[in-house]
Amino acid sequence: MVEVTQFKKNDLYIYELSANVLDSLKLITFDSTLHEVDPVPTATAAANGASAQTTKPTSDSLECNVCGMTFETLQRNREHRRTDLHTYNVKRNMKDLSPIGEDKFQDLISSKEGTPHATDIHNPSADDDQEDRDNDESESDEFYREQSNFLDDLLEDEVTNMSIDDNSGGVVSHLNTRSPQIYFNSTLLQNSDAFGIYKALFTEDQTIKPLQSVKEWNFNKDQSSTVSALFMVGGGHFAGAIVSHQRANVNGNARKQDQSLQEQAVVFLEHKTFHRYTTRRKQGGSQSAMDQAKGKANSAGSDLRRYNEAALKLDIKNLLAEWEPYLRNCENVFLRATNIHERKVFTDNREIKKIENKVKSFPFTTGRPTVAELKRSWCELSYLKKVAKPQPLALKEPNVSSDITKTSKNEDKEPSKEISPEELHTKELLQFLKKAKAPLLVAYLRKRGLDVNFRLAPKSQYSVTPTMLHFAAQQGLRQMVTILISNLKSDPCIENEYGKTAWDLAKSSDVRYAFQLARHKLGENYTDWSKSHIDKPLSREDIDILNKEKLDNEKKETDEAIKRELENVRERQKAELEDKKRFWENS
Repeated sequence: MVEVTQFKKNDLYIYELSANVLDSLKLITFDSTLHEVDPVPTATAAANGASAQTTKPTSDSLECNVCGMTFETLQRNREHRRTDLHTYNVKRNMKDLSPIGEDKFQDLISSKEGTPHATDIHNPSADDDQEDRDNDESESDEFYREQSNFLDDLLEDEVTNMSIDDNSGGVVSHLNTRSPQIYFNSTLLQNSDAFGIYKALFTEDQTIKPLQSVKEWNFNKDQSSTVSALFMVGGGHFAGAIVSHQRANVNGNARKQDQSLQEQAVVFLEHKTFHRYTTRRKQGGSQSAMDQAKGKANSAGSDLRRYNEAALKLDIKNLLAEWEPYLRNCENVFLRATNIHERKVFTDNREIKKIENKVKSFPFTTGRPTVAELKRSWCELSYLKKVAKPQPLALKEPNVSSDITKTSKNEDKEPSKEISPEELHTKELLQFLKKAKAPLLVAYLRKRGLDVNFRLAPKSQYSVTPTMLHFAAQQGLRQMVTILISNLKSDPCIENEYGKTAWDLAKSSDVRYAFQLARHKLGENYTDWSKSHIDKPLSREDIDILNKEKLDNEKKETDEAIKRELENVRERQKAELEDKKRFWENS
């Protein structure tokens, strides 16, 4: 695809895109390894596929974007968001897993019928039968805490229930990149390039359908009445503005040396800057930070800086109150603060708390707070960016033919050594283990046709940890131990050269509990557990009890140590008083 110069910089303003740019945009979706793939339609989209082009899109208020469901009324949508199915899908979404339906969720619940709380799944329709429990706040908190723990356990079991034969490649989404931007293909760009829009411009619901949101901004919304707020504070400098989404007409304007045409087109309905002396020159950091780090200084300069800090906070508070009518109608509020204390000036403010869901940070580095910097930052936010597409995280192919040598200052001393395929496999597998990348580990084993009990190479280096299970146990990788045994069926009975199994290398109690939990799940007939040296099987409830006992014992020991120390202090103080008393009596 050859790049065509059919657009100018002014055509890329996201609230006023030119027709050829807007029509050329196509959302890019990625798999878990950042390869560009076709989007997967949701269940709702598939059901409405035929009528989607002829009917008006369903209002977002009637949709659950997390579960991919559409409801007839707003009340039913609200009831759905209180169900455990919705909560469970939210937890899945946080782990980059696709949502499941009601039937699949019920199957998961049925599979855990023998566990506590499996029959206590919250249902909004049953709230009337639980009024006596809802009247007691402490019991209600405990109920929801146990319910949340049950869903967490359910999700953990499902996440770890992966096998080498599973061909799932992870969730497909346009949000799989770690970039602050969402990427769009365009016929106006080369294949290697894309247009990027900052995610911070979208609400949570709009992020699910970004291209539809951009089209609504350009067709269905009057931008002349739409505003956003920009605030920057740092080093005693403050700059704030209310910016209109409607640009000014700058046709015929002369280009200024310190301001682009795009910055000239920015319309500030309100703007304000002020400065207070709060930072000592060439020292850095506010006076309050210095007081916390080195103690309160007693000087005229430090007193002045403390006064100015308080005055700066008051100035900002008064300004926010003055701009409250604008803030109430803002689409976004972008905030930049150099430290948590300056940020709290905004987050603790009454006007900002009313719209806290709209408060976002600038997704890029900004300069000193000035009006010019506010304009530059707004242009950076509100214009499409031509960027290179993210590079795929492809699994490395072992290159047996190439010679990978150890670098040496004196090449005559030792000849270069060729690395074997087994050593290359070992390097890749251990990287996945250390970073707890279970899906990539499974994909690598399946693609290379490797056994889960693959022997790490070179043998001389991994004599203590010959298998991945040995390595994970020694390094304290509890989750990977669970996946290797329970799901990938790694052999726990394999011994190293010193007769040690993976269990023998486990140092922490959490890792040992993972082995015992796997033994409980797999059953006593799975293997000869005596050869694995693994202790008696433990259920999750047994582990919870042991962990609670451990915490109680640690707390008891801490309390006793504090008590002993207090007694020692009292005895020392008593001895000092007696010594002083004898001194004065003798004198």
